[in-house]
Amino acid sequence: MTNTAILIFFAVVNVVVTGLFAGVLLSQYLRRHRVYQLYWSIALAMAFIGTLSYVLMVAVGPTTTAGEALFRIYYIFGAALTAAWLGLGSIALISSARITRISLLVLSVLSILAIVFISISGIDTGQLSHVAGTAGKGVLQTGAWLAMIIILNTLGAVAVVGVAIYSGWKLIRRQSANFYTSKFLWANVLIVVGVLLIAYAGGDVRVFGLEGSFWLIMAVGWVVLFAGVLLASRRAAMARPAGQDSAVEVRGRAASV
Repeated sequence: MTNTAILIFFAVVNVVVTGLFAGVLLSQYLRRHRVYQLYWSIALAMAFIGTLSYVLMVAVGPTTTAGEALFRIYYIFGAALTAAWLGLGSIALISSARITRISLLVLSVLSILAIVFISISGIDTGQLSHVAGTAGKGVLQTGAWLAMIIILNTLGAVAVVGVAIYSGWKLIRRQSANFYTSKFLWANVLIVVGVLLIAYAGGDVRVFGLEGSFWLIMAVGWVVLFAGVLLASRRAAMARPAGQDSAVEVRGRAASV
């Protein structure tokens, strides 16, 4: 039991961080009703559900019937959908309503396909029995779900990082360097670093023999990403006149994930 607790400690940290992150974004959406905040809230809720399912899976036993079901839930929400829905929020942040609606439609179709493929994929129970503390790669038998995860995660990471870089570039071009601008630039840097850490944890740790550090890297990535969002949100709130958005906040929103 002690060894298991050690193995999933950082997964529990991820549950706490993603839960707090989802709560902050949902609170922002309920106050301001921005569609990008809604999509980001959905994405963080998915991350929370996925990570919580992982912890519960280890608790009930990975190879039990409930454990296998929880593993699929973890893989659907955590491994497949979170990054893509974060990316949709970033697209909504800088794009027209029409482009956002088209992106939502495409993502919904891809998400349904990913859910179906993961739900029907075979499970290697031998790999599943040793899943505690790892990302769970090799548990699902190779199939169409793998292509869907690659597509969804790539599109999501490109959207989030691309918008953050675009935001930082616009800040540099439109404003002279000052304390306020530097805060948004640092927010962008934290967001990019956080997303890259999460993407690295999900894609490359096994290649370099570091799968045992998956949840540690994920926890660091979420904390860094959360810090970037909080920094951007705080500076934006300070710049907003009562009852309306300031021009600086409009530009600064792209610094939030």
